[in-house]
Amino acid sequence: MNIAYETGASVSLCPHPQPKLDTQSVTASGQWTTSEPTSKRLPHHPRESERQALLRAAESGCLAFRQIHLAIEKNYFSGKGAPRPFALALPGGMMPTKPMPKENSRWMVGIVDPQCLYVYKCDAFTQRLLLEPGLTPAQLRAKLLPDLPSSLRRRGEHGDQVTWRAYPHRFTSGHLQVDGTFSLPKLKPGNATPVLDYPELVLTKYDKEDIKCFFVYLDTQINIADTLWDKRQCEQVLKLKPLPLVVYCHRTGSVQVYFDDELDSKHLARNEDSLDYFAISQGIAPENFRAMLNLLPMSLRVEALSSELTFSPDVDHKLQQAIQLVSDPRFYSYEKLLELKQSGLPIHQHFFHKRRFQSLLETLLTSEMCRSEQPEHEQTQKQEKAANQMFQLLLHSGASLPKEWCVAFIYGMISFSYFPMPPDIMNCMLVAFSPFESLTLPHLRKIPLTACPGAVIEFDRICRGLNQQQLQSCLEELLRYPRRLNPPTFDIIQSHLLALYHYLAGLNPEILYRLKKSLDWYYPNGAKVIGDLSLDDYIQWVLKLWKQRETHPFYQNWPEHVLRAEQEIAALKQSLHQDDSGASASPLTAEAPTALQFVVDAFSKPPVLPENVGDNEKTILKVLQHYYRRPGPERVIESLGRQTMPTVWKPLHSCSHVLRARNNGLWYMELLEKCQQRRLRKVEKELLALAIIYHDAAAEDVDKSAEETRSAYYFKRDLAGHYPEQLLDNMALAMVSKENDVHRKGEQCLPEPVRWYLRLLRFADRMDIIRGCGVGADFPGLTVTQPLGFDASRLDLPPQLTRDFTSEPGNKSEFQRHLEAAMHGAADLARVTGQLQDWRKKNYTQVYGLNANGSKISENFEWTSEPVQRMNQFIDDNVRRKMAREAGMIVCSDPGHQACRADQNKGITYGIHNSWYDL
Repeated sequence: MNIAYETGASVSLCPHPQPKLDTQSVTASGQWTTSEPTSKRLPHHPRESERQALLRAAESGCLAFRQIHLAIEKNYFSGKGAPRPFALALPGGMMPTKPMPKENSRWMVGIVDPQCLYVYKCDAFTQRLLLEPGLTPAQLRAKLLPDLPSSLRRRGEHGDQVTWRAYPHRFTSGHLQVDGTFSLPKLKPGNATPVLDYPELVLTKYDKEDIKCFFVYLDTQINIADTLWDKRQCEQVLKLKPLPLVVYCHRTGSVQVYFDDELDSKHLARNEDSLDYFAISQGIAPENFRAMLNLLPMSLRVEALSSELTFSPDVDHKLQQAIQLVSDPRFYSYEKLLELKQSGLPIHQHFFHKRRFQSLLETLLTSEMCRSEQPEHEQTQKQEKAANQMFQLLLHSGASLPKEWCVAFIYGMISFSYFPMPPDIMNCMLVAFSPFESLTLPHLRKIPLTACPGAVIEFDRICRGLNQQQLQSCLEELLRYPRRLNPPTFDIIQSHLLALYHYLAGLNPEILYRLKKSLDWYYPNGAKVIGDLSLDDYIQWVLKLWKQRETHPFYQNWPEHVLRAEQEIAALKQSLHQDDSGASASPLTAEAPTALQFVVDAFSKPPVLPENVGDNEKTILKVLQHYYRRPGPERVIESLGRQTMPTVWKPLHSCSHVLRARNNGLWYMELLEKCQQRRLRKVEKELLALAIIYHDAAAEDVDKSAEETRSAYYFKRDLAGHYPEQLLDNMALAMVSKENDVHRKGEQCLPEPVRWYLRLLRFADRMDIIRGCGVGADFPGLTVTQPLGFDASRLDLPPQLTRDFTSEPGNKSEFQRHLEAAMHGAADLARVTGQLQDWRKKNYTQVYGLNANGSKISENFEWTSEPVQRMNQFIDDNVRRKMAREAGMIVCSDPGHQACRADQNKGITYGIHNSWYDL
């Protein structure tokens, strides 16, 4: 396994601004220049040796972890407790497990070089089985393995079968027997190998001193500050020195190691707690925003969140003014709020302020609820008028509220406010957000029906939806309003009673009896219920109102009240119609590029490459992670608007493509040497291989016309100081010039070495272009194939080697024969590890009985921590097939073994059988 990690110091000491195309140029003489600073070698952390020890342990499969409960784990450190199970951080594997659920005081610790009592493949109940009396390890239903290396080897085999399955797995592996005959593969029951849980190690003992790190899964929603708090709690309870933090990705098997001083930040905890609100304020799904940030190395994420989340100073100043205008009745001003709107502030939208997601409309309503709780003399008509005007301006601008919020707000007014909501604002709410299906008559109990058309309409709508029994229940509730209104008023109770009487069939005497009984305790000894009325007087007043209802003007005119209210509300709704703002209810996005600039800046940082930079697994993994497994800075904002985060960020220029292209380039360099065309120095070969990996670094992020220039910029920026400057300049110039032939640009002025580098880059990339257009029946014909197919003329081959190309098998030059073999090999590899369309007469997968899922394997290359090793594995498989074919052996995938002329009864077989193990 090759471990991917970053250090906080590495990132913070090497800031780079977002690259711009105008900072780069190619001089007339072919000299590559850039105005950007180059990267520097970074100092080691004081505890770097600990980090490296943990990384080596992870690479060798000797890093184990255990979830613990802090309160009881100390009991096991005495050595008297039962052996404790640990799980391995498997190198390069994709563990078929999910992150452990987080519970209070349950954290994970890691140890190095575990000393095992025994090793086994287990499920969740294996540990319980060990406690059964008389049960020995040999009797477990899960197979025991003798030692740790055996466990790692077995797990590696299983991981290959499950994760990288490209061929059928229905057969057991055949093998050569002692007598020289071949044992036939046997058909397995079922079509798939079941997924096993991860192996656990049962240790003989472990103590506090054995704990070398605090362990955490790399989760898309992880909070760094929470993780650090958990780690410090663990250290405090167990009295441990500060532990390194190991971040393990169970999907890829990659590991990152950090120390506290690399992750501490003043605003980190507060910003992480506010990320959901901030994301919503920008119209972004919170889970997508967190997932995007967590594509960054942890130390770079800390740096990105080290400043307070806010808007630009200008927008923030306007927001502060608007908030003051709607939150404090002393500053209510319709005119000033209108000025802010006209200045460009989207007053209708939600925004992020003081770690909360809110809107001016919500703030104004909350302010009005608080104002209504003040003594009556402080409720001025001026404030009420200004509040109503601002409320209408916000609605007119497109402001909106969830109905649940409105109902909760109205309920809050009923439950906590001393005075009712001003009728004008209540009307506007009912106009803008009605109907409220969850609204009930008690929700309206503080609103007189004589002064609020909106309440009249809602009252009528609610009553029409109730049956007589429900209406009787509402009447009983209404008659108890005096106890719930402070102070109770005849106006409210009388208007509500007369309106409700209009829908009732009759006043049941039992209701009055129950009313008296329920209010006796609250109003004893003639206490006043409402006005000057005692309880008995109040009941008589209710009864008299019922008997005389038909002569009361409000009762008689109730249908006209409802009709008039509907007309008034319709007119108000027309006046509030959004007609000039172009606004919507989406969150505050006018400043999205500025507010989200910190994310763009973070994705613009260069990668921190390993110390031994070169054409090796660690360097290539780092480049793939940085440029291919996430969006570039130009695409971050756009990507945040996606509904889901993709698995493959560059489907047309994936990791598997550049890995195949690298192999094409390495092979071509050897062929040129063999044909005595060009002998490259070791440093040139190494840097060319890296240039091939970098050649699509900016693809799909920037405009097609800028891809080569930007990729070359990344290549030179990242590798400056690691290779000779002139060599970097020449190869960067070759990268920029790669598509010159397509754009009909002359290349005669290019220096001689650049021309050769250009040929190598073109060959490497375009040999793999078959991934997109496929290969025709005449492949590997060296002319343009029709229809759209692979055009070998674009390989930019040396003219002196291609003049005598012929279609006669016996007259082909050695170069042509090697070239055609390589073209077939590239097509075969792209077919297995990609999505190549193959129309050859001898289709590779058909000839060898393959059933490869190229798209799935290509997706796995996006996540594996062993990209080079995995690609070489598939190349080796192809080599084995070719060797078997040239030796006259038959590759068999026939369940009946008819194709290989085998006789299972006699133990006779020919060829190799198409299983993972035989290959």
